[in-house]
Amino acid sequence: MTRTSLIASRIIFIIISLSLLPGSNALSANQEVITDDGREVLLRDDGTWEFRSTDRFANTKDGLRIRLKDDGSWQYVGNAPLTSKQQIRTTDLDIKLRKVVIETHEKKVQKNTRVKSQTVFYLNLELSPLAKSNISINENDISRVKVKDNEGKDYPVLSIQPETTILKPGSDTKVAVRVDGAPQWWKSVKSMEIIFKPGIFGLQAPVTLSQSVDDIDKKKVDGFGENVHR
Repeated sequence: MTRTSLIASRIIFIIISLSLLPGSNALSANQEVITDDGREVLLRDDGTWEFRSTDRFANTKDGLRIRLKDDGSWQYVGNAPLTSKQQIRTTDLDIKLRKVVIETHEKKVQKNTRVKSQTVFYLNLELSPLAKSNISINENDISRVKVKDNEGKDYPVLSIQPETTILKPGSDTKVAVRVDGAPQWWKSVKSMEIIFKPGIFGLQAPVTLSQSVDDIDKKKVDGFGENVHR
């Protein structure tokens, strides 16, 4: 079996396996993937596929992505992809969850004390110098952000507060996402997730970052929304 036939067989096997998964929507839309040997492949939603080019991709030791062209030349194309619970790095954009803070405000109402909490996700965004365009960060684009805990409870997003609204190639910025509420200790919540849907930050696919509840900072405040970029 030739190398090309072996790669083709692997791709067909993956497609068939995914199609057999119960309730699977994995191929509900066209997808671009990279094969084991670094070649671009388009997976169509009708179950067919094709190579996008004869170029291959590789990662350098210093964390950069390079394209190996069929004519023997090569070029840098951006960041080497990286995925962890607190960091996602695409070719163009690096999103890092720096910390999560639960802010608690206590207010006296007659003889009672009312306690209100909000949770703030502090993020760093860094755009690769090789990115081809700026990224716009819309303060009102909260519909593309979702926050939930591992028990499935949703926390309404109140605001997205960027340090700058335009991120240029080779630059970075800080963003704070504020949500209403906080995990309740008696619910045995173990983690919180922040999900960025396609469209925000120029993302083409959803991005999920998470933080263990044990690692979330807690702070009493006199009011909400202060020093969001700290």
